[in-house]
Amino acid sequence: MGQIELNKVKKAVESGRVANTYLLIGQPDSDVLGGGFGLIKSILKSPLFEQEIPQQQASLEKLKTLANPDIHYFYPVNTTSEVRTKASSSDFIVKWREVVANNTKVSLNEWYQKIGLGNKQASINKEEAEKISKLASLKSYEGSVKIFLIWMAEKMNISASNKLLKLLEEPPQKTVFILICENEKKLIQTITSRCQKIYFRHQPFDNQEVRIDYEPLFLEWVRAAFKVKGNKSAINELMQFSEKVSKKTREEQKDFLIYCSSIFRDSLLYGYKAFDNSKNYNNGLDLKKFAAFVHEENIESFYEEIQKGYYDIERNGNPKIIFLDISVKLTRLLHIKPLENA
Repeated sequence: MGQIELNKVKKAVESGRVANTYLLIGQPDSDVLGGGFGLIKSILKSPLFEQEIPQQQASLEKLKTLANPDIHYFYPVNTTSEVRTKASSSDFIVKWREVVANNTKVSLNEWYQKIGLGNKQASINKEEAEKISKLASLKSYEGSVKIFLIWMAEKMNISASNKLLKLLEEPPQKTVFILICENEKKLIQTITSRCQKIYFRHQPFDNQEVRIDYEPLFLEWVRAAFKVKGNKSAINELMQFSEKVSKKTREEQKDFLIYCSSIFRDSLLYGYKAFDNSKNYNNGLDLKKFAAFVHEENIESFYEEIQKGYYDIERNGNPKIIFLDISVKLTRLLHIKPLENA
């Protein structure tokens, strides 16, 4: 679906109809970033910018190595052991080129690992937005279009968002902005309303390559939670579990919670004979058995606790405390009986 939509936009661009700002929305596995590069190619070919064929070809060649001086890339960053103060996208451009050259389906977690972020969160801050504004006000190096690609745009903090909004309200001539995000709801509405949106096909967890340890980790978690009701000392197992998960990166912790949500969803669907996703679990989880513990009396609470944990981790809360808190609540929720059996 996303590719068809993108192809229509690219055709319009190559005929000279170019918007000032595009918003590409989708998960990494739908290759939304690759779609962004495809859109850039069409923009460089657009007659609107009056490039001769040789100049177009030169621009396209430079795009292959991400070395076109009129195409600027911005993405979430933070200080690392190599960049200790005031981290900016330009500090990591070499790593960005290395990543994108090998895989345009890169996830945020993979990017964090590449730049050595450890357990830190990253963002696109006000200084980055000011840099975008300054670059946008300058003449292009090659006398044609300036393009700004902002990957994971939802990682802009509020100051950066407001700064960029002013720029999008009155964009300089021959300047195009391409914002890429997974969740448009995390962008301020006044920005999204100024964008031409292109939606890429979302693939839920059951169609993704899930980290192999998530299913056994989930099993370990729920087994320990089940034990606690009849054996209070089993709380130690939940504490050990929380300790183990806290050693993962924050992006892995959030991914794990999303994965848990998908199990609760699949269990509910299985229990109501709406859909059978049991084939997606082959590392020990028996969906048929687990589905008996997920029903209308507890599903909403499961989702609420997972979502709260996700946001607490995103806000840099202590993951050990967060997961222990969810674990204790999970123990209670798993023992709630469905209404007809209550």
